[in-house]
Amino acid sequence: MRILFLADVPLDNPTSGSEQVLNHQATGLARDGMEVFAITRQSAHPAWTIKNIDGICEGSYRASVEDIRGSLFSLVKYPFKFYRRFTQDGTFQAAACHQPFNCFLLLIMGKLQDVPLLYVFHSPSHEEYSLLHGNRNWLTNLPHVETRRMIERFCIKRAVKIMVLSRYMKQKVQDIHGISAHRIVVNPGGVNLDRFKPPQDRESLKDKLGFPKGKIHLLTVRNLEPRMGLNNLLRCMRILKKNQKGVHLILVGEGIEKQNLENLIEEYGLLDEVTMAGFISSDFLPHYYGASDFFILPSRELEGFGLVTPESLACGTPVLGTPVGGTNEILSGLDPGFLFRDTSPEAMVQGIQKAIARFYPDTQRYERLRHMCREYAAKSYSWQRHTNQLRLTLDEVVASKNKTSLERVWQKPESHE
Repeated sequence: MRILFLADVPLDNPTSGSEQVLNHQATGLARDGMEVFAITRQSAHPAWTIKNIDGICEGSYRASVEDIRGSLFSLVKYPFKFYRRFTQDGTFQAAACHQPFNCFLLLIMGKLQDVPLLYVFHSPSHEEYSLLHGNRNWLTNLPHVETRRMIERFCIKRAVKIMVLSRYMKQKVQDIHGISAHRIVVNPGGVNLDRFKPPQDRESLKDKLGFPKGKIHLLTVRNLEPRMGLNNLLRCMRILKKNQKGVHLILVGEGIEKQNLENLIEEYGLLDEVTMAGFISSDFLPHYYGASDFFILPSRELEGFGLVTPESLACGTPVLGTPVGGTNEILSGLDPGFLFRDTSPEAMVQGIQKAIARFYPDTQRYERLRHMCREYAAKSYSWQRHTNQLRLTLDEVVASKNKTSLERVWQKPESHE
């Protein structure tokens, strides 16, 4: 089968959750023997490139938020250019779209009219934009928000199937775009179980990473954006400083909220209780997961799935999270007690203290918990399971075209020559 992936994020060196899903889907199908192509966008130079990544032929062009005019010119030029080159040796049996812009451009140019489409819906594009730019005047945001909503709807309405990573996002697609439930496939994300695994010696690893000695180490790995709830987590740490001695938070990530969070750490007097670790490469992330005692997921809204949750669990580290979006679905299958009551700092304090009292004083009980976390992640969230479901869904998408073609043949009026 010849498959085309369309995405507005890069395929190589994935960092965000959506980039990881794209990478694992494309490389998984390539390993299964499919002929895989991708048209993507990236923020670095050169202006465009075509290269082979793990058996995938990727055409990628530069698009930068600092250069809107240049990015629009590239959007009009390069997806068409790549598509024309990729189809010189054959047509595509199906296309998998991960974000709307490249897909939209090819659809309105008539290049995908005979290619059945699977739309992989990570989260509503217009809601993400609105949350990221919430400090702007709503009239300034409105044209951008509505344009994103309409472009996304245009693509989704033309898809045979829509794939989501959680039941929460399935409901979002139904509510926002009016899609019937039978067209939506829930396929949870995964984790690389060979790379994310429990460390052999956690105490030595803590020393190697510079974790403060004699502390209970909490970890969170997030893009530093308002919807991630990190300000609430810092308020939680301010309360814990008084009520739960010996707790230390390592905050991994970069983003627009960095300065605000640093200011709050100083304002709350948390310089000894919180470490801002910045960006950590994917090679070192498993070490941070494995060395930590608990992972905290403080999201306020729009948590579609959260790959950090199965990644932490696969490393043996229990996750405590707010009852938002896909986190509900992941943690309720392991232990509903790991879900905070709500998104407030007070609920986080209560949940963290309860988990520490329940598991941490008893070393054997805590180690059994870590083993249970690993087993749960391995059973429920492997990328191989995800790829198997993707392949079955693509078979259905391709079969829908064949069925439509057959129906047209049978419905063709008789000739009366």
